Amino acid sequence: MKIAIVGSSAFLATAILEQPHPPETTWLLCSRKRPLQLPASATWCPYNAPAIPLPLEELYGCDVIYFCAGAGIQPKHNDSDALIYELNAFEPIRLVQALQAEGYAGKLVTFGSYFEIGNQAGQLAYTEQQLATHQNPLPNAYCRAKNLLTRFADNCLLTPEALPFCWQHFILTNIYGAGEHPQRLLPYIVRQVAEGQPLEFTSGVQQRQYTHVDDVANFLIHTQTDQQAGIFNLTDTKIYQVREVIEAVLKLAEAHFGQLPDVKFGTVSKRDERMKYLALDMQLTQNCFTFEPTISLEAGIQAYFLPRF
Repeated sequence: MKIAIVGSSAFLATAILEQPHPPETTWLLCSRKRPLQLPASATWCPYNAPAIPLPLEELYGCDVIYFCAGAGIQPKHNDSDALIYELNAFEPIRLVQALQAEGYAGKLVTFGSYFEIGNQAGQLAYTEQQLATHQNPLPNAYCRAKNLLTRFADNCLLTPEALPFCWQHFILTNIYGAGEHPQRLLPYIVRQVAEGQPLEFTSGVQQRQYTHVDDVANFLIHTQTDQQAGIFNLTDTKIYQVREVIEAVLKLAEAHFGQLPDVKFGTVSKRDERMKYLALDMQLTQNCFTFEPTISLEAGIQAYFLPRF
């Protein structure tokens, strides 16, 4: 089997590559920079939208294509709105159209985000159909671009026979794990405590779902040959208050490093603060697949304090 990963340096892409695979698996890795260590079974193609386009001819020869490229995930990167729309919506839409025109017969896997829910008034765990049809205000380009792709997928998949290939669009919640971007919440806490630097947070009242990246990657690998097209939510269903997660990390950090530095809640503002409650309903996914997360949040947090080689 030949597998392509577009955006192969992304956090989830790295986790997919690290999962066990059959020895006959070969890879096509598309990213801005050539990996320092390229697996013997992998071919690398430069890709940096919009300057360096997708290597479509090479993608057509792959059995599975994971589109992991994205922008706007890390606010401190200051990605332009134009780039956010380009990578999160327009590029995968163009890829779908190119695969359709080519008569591609493999499988495409793309990803949405539960931030597409936007500013909902209540506490509803959204189904896939609700994500594709809601009228909630979407507060930024990242939310709007992700939801644009989900709505496009929903429309295309109304008549799945019109697509010659299988398209699975998975909606993710907060994915985390040791090795994620250092500006994300959990590594930020660990780094600040290790360096004795003060920590500042929002009020932390937002409610979220967290799924370990290895659980997501393991699921994707085990469903690689599944040909059921559709939009599917993919998450550990337990809901946490953000402050609860922060305090769990702080407790472990104190045990590991000693005394905590100054910690303040409610002193900073983040772009997701108005999205008080974000959650996904997993009924459709569990009806169609088996997703059983094996890594608890507690175990996942502990891994941030272990050395990585």
